[in-house]
Amino acid sequence: MIRKAPHIVSQLKLMCVMAGVVAIAMPAMACPIPVYQYSLEWWERDPYEVYVFDNGELNDEQEAALDKLQRISAGGEDNVPANLRLRTVQSDDEERLKAHSALRGEEPESFPWMVVYYPSISSNVRTPVWMGALNEENLDALLDSPARQEISEALLNRTSVVWVLLESGDSGADNEAYELVEREVKRLEETLVPPDIEAWGMDDIEIADIKFETLRLSRDNEDEWMLIEMLMNSEVDLEDYRDQPMLFPIFGRGLIMDALIGRGINQHMILDTAEFLTGPCSCTVKSLNPGTDLLTSVDWDGRIEPFSEEWDEQTGGGVGGFMDSADQLEDEDF
Repeated sequence: MIRKAPHIVSQLKLMCVMAGVVAIAMPAMACPIPVYQYSLEWWERDPYEVYVFDNGELNDEQEAALDKLQRISAGGEDNVPANLRLRTVQSDDEERLKAHSALRGEEPESFPWMVVYYPSISSNVRTPVWMGALNEENLDALLDSPARQEISEALLNRTSVVWVLLESGDSGADNEAYELVEREVKRLEETLVPPDIEAWGMDDIEIADIKFETLRLSRDNEDEWMLIEMLMNSEVDLEDYRDQPMLFPIFGRGLIMDALIGRGINQHMILDTAEFLTGPCSCTVKSLNPGTDLLTSVDWDGRIEPFSEEWDEQTGGGVGGFMDSADQLEDEDF
């Protein structure tokens, strides 16, 4: 069975049509740098919203976990470079805490209680990614995992897309899906061609080669339960298809594209997604492109040496310090 909505092919085709209209009407504004490269070099991660409900009775471990969250949220060179923002809700009245809207009607099993939301800018999902007790174990799982490190390292090494296959538990279906994905991405590495920068009169910009990697992820992997929550809750209907393998393309600084599911993991759908991600970044505003940020603990700015300048859609050229998508939206004069 293939889910009917959201349908990634129709979304990408609509975006390509819109981008094409813009490019035809105002050719100077279009950006020829491929999506996989521009998103890696210039799209800042948006922060996850982490609520902590504190009844004032924290033990030493909980105090340490909350202090760590506060330092990460505040930023600073010595802190974990995780994309999160802490919101602490404190009260000795537990009934008042339980009534908070961020809990979505779910009653905390204990205090302090942590509720994690996707970034409001890069995700349309308004339900929690996860909620549970605030302790060192859960905080460590939130901040990082081996698979997220592997994905991040691949992207930092200029892998265009990491295709994460989340297994269903049906070995036959999972093996079939994995073999198809491996075959198709290897073929596409050889056949897809990035935009011709010289044809745009921009021969001073280096374009990274198209490279794909696949990562197979078991739902039973105890080290990756938080990553699985981030993937499975990135769209509202994925729980309905838990019994099928799911393919999540991840690009840029850890942006999750809509999943391909079951029979939707096929040559046509993989090609559509790959063509979009390796095509020109016609719209350089991050928030107007598909993708939900992963929570990662990586100093992306410190480890990426851009091959290009950030694009100015007004002039059709690079700028030294263009605003990121969040600042641009906040400063827009409507």
